[in-house]
Amino acid sequence: MVPTSKDPLDTAQTIRYAHADNPALQHEKAYILNYNPVSGVAKSNSVIEYYPEIRIRNLRNSGLSFEENGITMTELEGCMSREDFDDETKVEDFYLPQIHGALGKAREADEVHIFDCMIRKREAAFPYQPKGKDKAP
Repeated sequence: MVPTSKDPLDTAQTIRYAHADNPALQHEKAYILNYNPVSGVAKSNSVIEYYPEIRIRNLRNSGLSFEENGITMTELEGCMSREDFDDETKVEDFYLPQIHGALGKAREADEVHIFDCMIRKREAAFPYQPKGKDKAP
């Protein structure tokens, strides 16, 4: 199924699905090894199926409403670079007021309270995995 929308951010992708009814998962946590394991150990204990050409739409133009869908999209009046999120003062003085205004406008709220803010970051090397002795990535 190829996207029919004219939005250039719509796409079609292959999605992987791991079957939850796999008997091995009744006794083990699911795993997929990124290297060739020793003899007798499976690379994965999951049964994975691939579903190609799954349509993924750009949510920005989806017309979702909070009342009907439990989610809505809105725009911020300004933006910050990724590096600016390392500066707590910029986050507090610029970004949070932008969020406050956008939430109030999108929900036509009389009051909006932001109680806390946490910027989540990944390790710099993510998703890089160094090669081991077997030269597998």
